[in-house]
Amino acid sequence: MKATFSTAQKRIVLACTAIYTAAYLNRLNLAAALGYIAQALHITPAQAGLLQTAFAISYAAGQMINGALVDHVNPVRHMLIGITGSSLCNVALGLCHSYAPMVALLFFNGVFQSMLWTPIVRLIALHFVNRASQEKANIIISLTLIMGHLGAWAISGYLSNILSWRFSFIVPGLLCIPAILTSAWLFRGLGNASTFPVADKAAPATKPKGILSLFTASGFLALLVSCVLFGFVRDGINTWTPTILADFSQGNAIAAVSFSLIIPLINACGMLLAYSVQRGSRLRNRRLIAVMMALSACFCLPLIGGRSMLVTSLLLGCCCAYLAGLGPVLTALVPLEYSRENLVGLTAGLIDSLIYFGSALAGVTAGALYGQTGTNALFICWAMSALLAAGCALLSGKLYTTYQKGT
Repeated sequence: MKATFSTAQKRIVLACTAIYTAAYLNRLNLAAALGYIAQALHITPAQAGLLQTAFAISYAAGQMINGALVDHVNPVRHMLIGITGSSLCNVALGLCHSYAPMVALLFFNGVFQSMLWTPIVRLIALHFVNRASQEKANIIISLTLIMGHLGAWAISGYLSNILSWRFSFIVPGLLCIPAILTSAWLFRGLGNASTFPVADKAAPATKPKGILSLFTASGFLALLVSCVLFGFVRDGINTWTPTILADFSQGNAIAAVSFSLIIPLINACGMLLAYSVQRGSRLRNRRLIAVMMALSACFCLPLIGGRSMLVTSLLLGCCCAYLAGLGPVLTALVPLEYSRENLVGLTAGLIDSLIYFGSALAGVTAGALYGQTGTNALFICWAMSALLAAGCALLSGKLYTTYQKGT
């Protein structure tokens, strides 16, 4: 990477990395503990899935609101409030003893977590000078998704087995404290936008006559459909993989947790692959999304009929690797395409919101499918959804190319 960062930009990247790693520890810990919660509270898989759905619904709604707000508020303060609230929700979840309060706490955890990503994208858009530095900042911060994913499943999975599922929430919640203090120190003196080296202003912002018509013409609405399906597949796999592997383990829960950690490790390769392909081939973002969604579907289909923990972990890991690689493309690089229109925050919020709308569908729908028909129906559903998402992304790419030629 040729882009170099100023001291202030390095502090921004480090602070955002600390915050978002802590955020993922307090977001994906539910998946590793879900089976144990279901046993402890004597609830069905569909009811367990509702816990993920409660989080995803509030997160999706919050992203819409925060996406619109973040262009007009202090992004640093916004993030610090969000991570503090998420920390408190997780500690409270660990102390919870009944189902209904857990649903409520996960709902509020989604509200606070929705305050984190759009400010990060806004900071990248405003305070990194050119596209190369924006891409470099994005890939560094995006690696927190892998670290947080691995840490959440490892901490929560092992703690649920060795001690109790309650520690799967309490420990990540407490780990937010050093992240909050570190990021606040790194952000010191940088709270106001005027203190940052503001990004390149060569291309003046334009106000579209109609945002809906702009989104239609640029293929953004078609891409949002792809985002829903992306979230349905990605978070369906992330939510239910530990439970599926535990089912395949024949009572060896520690082995199931260990095999599940293969997935976030492979995800890191997928993220770097997506970045390398995007940089090396200059493949447009939306076409890259189409190709990688189609490839992820190819790894879901061979899962049908199998019950090997190793094979299932490897295939789901490869599937998730392509999806993990697309996360930064969808949530950061695509919104940056709308910098000229001054719609980065809004587009980032809408994309993340629709991804988690798909995640909300995945919680209850996947739980019902898993409870009623077993794993094969889940694998088929994920494969078909990924292929449909690829088709929507291709359509979006064609419309965006036409839109660019006309502007």
